[in-house]
Amino acid sequence: MSLEINNLDKFLGKKVRNFRVKMRWPLKKLASELNISIQQVQRYEQGINKISASLLYEIAKIFNAQITCFFEGFEAENSVVEEKKTHFNVLLVEDNLQDEFLIRKALEDFPEQITIYTIHSGQQALEYFRDSNEEGKSQFPKPDLILLDIYLPGMKGFDILKDIKKRPIYRDIPVIMLTSNVSSEDVLSSYHLQASGFIRKSFSFEEFKDQFHKAFTYWTKTVTLPS
Repeated sequence: MSLEINNLDKFLGKKVRNFRVKMRWPLKKLASELNISIQQVQRYEQGINKISASLLYEIAKIFNAQITCFFEGFEAENSVVEEKKTHFNVLLVEDNLQDEFLIRKALEDFPEQITIYTIHSGQQALEYFRDSNEEGKSQFPKPDLILLDIYLPGMKGFDILKDIKKRPIYRDIPVIMLTSNVSSEDVLSSYHLQASGFIRKSFSFEEFKDQFHKAFTYWTKTVTLPS
C-alpha cells in the first residue's frame, strides 16, 4: 500500500509542476499563492510530501482546473512501473571481436535475459540508425540499451552518439560508452553528448565481468528503462 501511495504522490507532484510550468510560474509564485515556502512546493512537486485532498483542491482552484485532471493517466503510468521487464535487447557497437566475446561471456550468467546484437564498425552503425525509419523498422529489434565503443576504425563513437541523440526513436535509449583507455577528456565528452554512462574495459576478466554486472543490474533492475 505504501508503494501505491508513494507512486500517487510522485504522480500528483509531477502534475502540479506541469501546471506551474505551463503557466510559466516560478516556484516563488505558487508558494505565495498557497501561502507556503518554496521548499514546501519543491517537496510536493518531487512527491516527497503527500498532497492532501484540501491542498489539491486549493491548487486546482489556483490553476482553474478540475481535480480529476490531476489523476488523468495515473493508472496507465503506474501499470508500466509494475510490469517489470525480464528480457532486454542490447545493441553493441564494437569492432574488436575479442571484446565482443568477453562482453557476451561476462553477461551469459546475468540473472535477466540479455540478447546482444552487434554492429562491427562505425559506418555500419551510422547506416543502421540512418536507415531505421520512424516506425523503428530495422535489422534488429529496437534496443533497450546501447553499448558504444569510443574508438572505432575511421571514426570515434562520439560521432555515432551525436547521431543517435538526433533521432527521435533512439535518443531516449541509454547509451553506455566503452573504452580500454580512460581519459578525463573522453569522460567529459561522453557526458556532454548525453551518454548515460561510461565503462572502462578492465584487463582482468573478473573485474571486467563485475563492471558489466553492476552496470546491467542498475539498468535492468534499479531503474525503469524508457522502452
